[in-house]
Amino acid sequence: MENHEKLTLSIQIEVLQFNLMRMRTVAWTLMYVSAIITFIHYGEVFFTKTEREMVPAYIGIHIILFYIDLAVLLFVKEKRIKVTTFNLRKYEFILLAYIYTILVLITVITVMDIYFFKHAALYEVLFLIICTFFPLPFRKIFWIMLITVPPLVISAYLSVGISGESIKIFLPMSLIIPMGLIIQRHTFKIKRQFTKQHILLQEEMTKSKNLSKLLAEKNNELSEQVLRDTLTNLPNRRAFNNKLTQIGQQLSKPKSLSVMMIDIDFFKNLNDYYGHLQGDEALIKVATLLDEIAAKYNAFVARWGGEEFVIVSQHAAKFSEHVCEEILEEVRNLNIRHERSEVADILTVSIGMCHAKISNSEQLKACCVLADEALFTAKQNGRNNFFSKNEISLKTYDYLYNVRKR
Repeated sequence: MENHEKLTLSIQIEVLQFNLMRMRTVAWTLMYVSAIITFIHYGEVFFTKTEREMVPAYIGIHIILFYIDLAVLLFVKEKRIKVTTFNLRKYEFILLAYIYTILVLITVITVMDIYFFKHAALYEVLFLIICTFFPLPFRKIFWIMLITVPPLVISAYLSVGISGESIKIFLPMSLIIPMGLIIQRHTFKIKRQFTKQHILLQEEMTKSKNLSKLLAEKNNELSEQVLRDTLTNLPNRRAFNNKLTQIGQQLSKPKSLSVMMIDIDFFKNLNDYYGHLQGDEALIKVATLLDEIAAKYNAFVARWGGEEFVIVSQHAAKFSEHVCEEILEEVRNLNIRHERSEVADILTVSIGMCHAKISNSEQLKACCVLADEALFTAKQNGRNNFFSKNEISLKTYDYLYNVRKR
């Protein structure tokens, strides 16, 4: 019920907005017509010897019509017309007041036309224009007819009585007024249906747009989730590979790069002794720490798999070594108990690092391999330390890779 009322109100607002635009069009037309007729009648007053007695009244009424139309054009401006639920009644009153006023004034002129010229053409034309131009409910047209038609009928009767002359007045009116009402009813019905379909279509388009936006957001979330490790919330192996591809595509000239492979020492022993929940907790704490360090140095960190992590940074070799030392110290400062470790009674890590100037994607991949080899060496050297392979190692790797390729 609430939706139905909302739709009805929206249709009412749209139809009124349309009628106000039409009112401006009618006002422009009638203003020019009134100006021309006024000048013609002024010409009759000043340039003819005999002045018809109705001319001053015609001039007065057309001047009033001119200024009413001018007021409409000045105060009801096209760009400012915005009908809302708050100003609906105000604009509706303006529209009906305009239509009723001009029709009453035209009725006055038509009464004189009937008396002097035995026709009601001006009223009939304007009535047809109103019925055709303004989609209005019948009850709003009925009240203006109730005000204007009886004076015309009485005027015709008093002027010519029941005679052949009266048929010339009543016959066109008896045809044109019903025809205008039929046109008006059809126009109003069509406009309401069209407006209703337009509003419903707009609502469907808005819903579709919002749904598309929601789907896009959900797809982005899913895409991010695919590239995130569910336990640590760090980028996963796939995200790391994407990062390597991105770096490789941006290599227009040699770039200084460090790859650090980080492995938690004796993590299997920790899992077996303390349980998987404690193991997961340890992974999360180490991951959080690495994420903070990577953010501090504008580096990229990812979970390589299991208890291994990887960091890629664009720093000099000495600085990267400082980062490795910081990671070793900060992990120890976490003070996570590990009684089954063979190097300490707290959790520690081993780090393998490769630093080199990278000029292509193959060298980037080679640097990752060398960092993994350096990690193996760090473990052989007693763990809880880091080992670094430098640019010379990378050149050796390149040479061996090219030999194998041949």
